[in-house]
Amino acid sequence: MIKATIQNSPYCTEIRFPCSETELSKKLGELGMNTEHLAPIGTIIEIEPVELSVLEDCDVSLDALNYLGKRMDGMCKAERNQFLAVLSCDELEIGYGLKNIINLTYNLARYTLIEDTDDLERIGRIHMLNVRGFLSEAEYSNSEWLAEEGMKLLNSGSGIDTEYGKVYVNEDVPFDEMFNGTTFPAYYCEPNSVAGVEIGYFNLTELVELPCEDIAIKKALCRLGADSVKDCKITVDSTRDISDEWSEKISEVEKTKELFGLNRLLKSEGIRLKQEQPVSIFNKEVTRQLRENDFAVSQDGDSLNVMTTDSYSVKILENGSMRVPEDCPSDSYSQIKKVMKETYDFCSAYAKAAPLKADGLSEKYRCLAEFNSTVLAAKYNEEYGFEFVTWDRTFDGKGVTQGNYYSDYLAAKENFAIRSGLIDKDKLFSTEELEQLRKCVNFTARHNGDLRFEDCQYLKKLNEKISESLPEQQQSDSPEMSM
Repeated sequence: MIKATIQNSPYCTEIRFPCSETELSKKLGELGMNTEHLAPIGTIIEIEPVELSVLEDCDVSLDALNYLGKRMDGMCKAERNQFLAVLSCDELEIGYGLKNIINLTYNLARYTLIEDTDDLERIGRIHMLNVRGFLSEAEYSNSEWLAEEGMKLLNSGSGIDTEYGKVYVNEDVPFDEMFNGTTFPAYYCEPNSVAGVEIGYFNLTELVELPCEDIAIKKALCRLGADSVKDCKITVDSTRDISDEWSEKISEVEKTKELFGLNRLLKSEGIRLKQEQPVSIFNKEVTRQLRENDFAVSQDGDSLNVMTTDSYSVKILENGSMRVPEDCPSDSYSQIKKVMKETYDFCSAYAKAAPLKADGLSEKYRCLAEFNSTVLAAKYNEEYGFEFVTWDRTFDGKGVTQGNYYSDYLAAKENFAIRSGLIDKDKLFSTEELEQLRKCVNFTARHNGDLRFEDCQYLKKLNEKISESLPEQQQSDSPEMSM
């Protein structure tokens, strides 16, 4: 997700990308612009993630920024780190306009990111998968060959250090310009679309996913430079799993060019895809979270099968319980359990929560907790997952203001507890303070020869407790205590 403060002098507003055309139109109104502007442009004042800060003080197409948001939202964790790592490297000189940043999303194969340089086989596998896009079964399991490729990469000495790891440029992989700066490359990102339709005008094309908001079609025509859809070539690129009757109706648009009419028909008829058994929010969210942590997850009725890196199958049930093989390694089990428990906690809270009542709130949130005029709320989106936010009630108690937004449930709960006064902030230790405390505990355990065995055990438990309260990266950096 991209969060940007956009200015159209003298107005400013915050926009989160990707967003729907309806949401964007509302924001254009807040900027004092025509809500049906077909090519809106604004100045970026602030933007997150910080790697995109090269766009600050630049006038950009808001539709292009929305497209970038969709591309980033479709990335897995590894791709996102790879993308942000390249953006953070001034030495790579990809060119930092929005056009080049969008093109980077299509050219990640040119850049290999290695986060850990200890395992040569894994380095080789990551590198070859990145460059080729695939490996045969024999290649994937060829440890010797993969280790050699990993060694070649490290010995090249061309790695550029970033906070995400070392970035290597694959000179043999060209940087292709997929986005010409005007028309967007075809990208399917709407999970509920029924059909993808290409609009062609001269040698340019635009993809629209139907059904959609009419303004999306109008914008596509505008980017193509076409006055009317009648002047364009219409091609049904694909249809989802729908009846033959509706597939034929959709295909007729290639002849009639009644694209707006077809769009209205699909919306009015409420065409639905042939779907499998509905999946619960908990199952969807825990699947997303586990896959971001590199676990393979598959649906098995109402439960989930999670395959560990050690090839053990762990089953997660709908009620938040787990079935684990007796010999499953404790580290794999602990990681899955941690993700599952946290996800089950906020999904359960969300399921029981009532809608948040607040004047002027355009989106649907549920109130997870409220204390001392402070609100903890959540919003769920099937494509993007959960968003958590803390607000203060307005003086009359009818609205909310000063929102702090989070994707991390634990961080949102902590902010709510402090903001509402449930916890005194002065009684909490900061991350820096905890790190210093841990260093003191480790130093005492290693260098104080007068400690009793009971004292050593106590310090060991204290070290573990402090480490659990630190971010994961600092946990992994924690030194072993020798007593």
